[in-house]
Amino acid sequence: MTLKSRLITRVLYAILIWCIFSFKVILIGVGESGIRADDFLIFLAFILLLLRGDLLTVKRSAAFNAYLCFVAASLLSTVWNSSSGRVNPTVSLLFVARLVQYMVFYYIGSAIARGGIPISKMLQTYLAILCAVVPLQMLGLVPVPGVFGGITSRAVGNTNGPYEMAAVAAFLLCYLGYRRRNWIRGALSLFLVLLSASRITFVAAAFSVGKVTLQRPRSKRALMLGVGGLAVVGLVGLMAAPYLSNSSADSRGGVAARLSSAASTGISLNTLGSAYQGVPVYRNSADYFEGEFHEASGQALEGSGDVSGLIRVLRWTTLIKSALGSLDSTILGLGPSFGSIAVDGYFVRVFVETGVLGLVFFLWFAKSLLAAHGDSFWEFREYVFIMLGTAIFIDIFVSYKPMLLLWLWHGMNEYKSKDAVSENRLPNEG
Repeated sequence: MTLKSRLITRVLYAILIWCIFSFKVILIGVGESGIRADDFLIFLAFILLLLRGDLLTVKRSAAFNAYLCFVAASLLSTVWNSSSGRVNPTVSLLFVARLVQYMVFYYIGSAIARGGIPISKMLQTYLAILCAVVPLQMLGLVPVPGVFGGITSRAVGNTNGPYEMAAVAAFLLCYLGYRRRNWIRGALSLFLVLLSASRITFVAAAFSVGKVTLQRPRSKRALMLGVGGLAVVGLVGLMAAPYLSNSSADSRGGVAARLSSAASTGISLNTLGSAYQGVPVYRNSADYFEGEFHEASGQALEGSGDVSGLIRVLRWTTLIKSALGSLDSTILGLGPSFGSIAVDGYFVRVFVETGVLGLVFFLWFAKSLLAAHGDSFWEFREYVFIMLGTAIFIDIFVSYKPMLLLWLWHGMNEYKSKDAVSENRLPNEG
């Protein structure tokens, strides 16, 4: 590797560190999205990768090609639905651009692996900072960034909210806990998932820990650490959560309250069926945002059941009914950004915004990730599994840091797999 190439790799690594450790800073607001400081750095990374030739020489994985098809379906939906006035073309294009932006980290991951730069120490530092900052945020001693700035009952860290925090912690669980064989860091990561009070992510992560502990114990000691650590994390988290929040106003969304209400989300086939009959159909994103998006939140807050469950019932039924309103919207969707900033279910979002075509391509992408490299990179597949579980109730595949980390790890794995095959050896476990 030449000096110039090594320098580019170091710049790419510096950009990665910034993207992981930085806060979300919106410089220019565009509809429900905006231009962030990170966007300029990621564009710089794209230019460097283009000039060095990585975009042409790095082999694309099957999952990468499947996602390209998904992006193409999203772009087709944007063009079609922008022309018919269903979505704002600028905002919709920005939503699609975000998908492309995430894929840049596939090449950054490949470049870092090729350059022999380990990321474990950097991630350990990130985990240590989160473990220090999150309790201070929940005590009200450190400010919480972004739209969740008024909430101290749930872990946020430097992410855009507790759901993103949960997925980031799940990545740390899989990379530092599973891949690096460090159960202490894995338990700390799981504890952060718990403090985020993202119920679906915690359930998926706990299931993953139980499955891995039973199927892949390195020794009796590892088995005891895995099962015991999971039990201790759960008990301590539930006991400590009420004392970590200094606000009674958001206690309804606190860790203990949310976990205790997990079994009563209010979602059932009968509930969905009844709601589907009564909700209106919206023809464009502006009407939906001003109508059902706000109305669903208001009705849920007035109810006595689980707020997030009721919001999902009203939003999902409205969006699905609107998407099924015509043949073209069923096939191509209503356009990226139609569901606004939150659908609270990524599979519903994919169908509503990109139709059957986009949903098929996304499922192909998910299947390709889960099938990658047999048993060599099972830790990565555990993260994909947790992300897919989270996606049932969270729009996690449009969440910046979790997607950054997903593509980064996938790119690293692809390079290590190709490198191992070329040298007839097993993939590097480091």
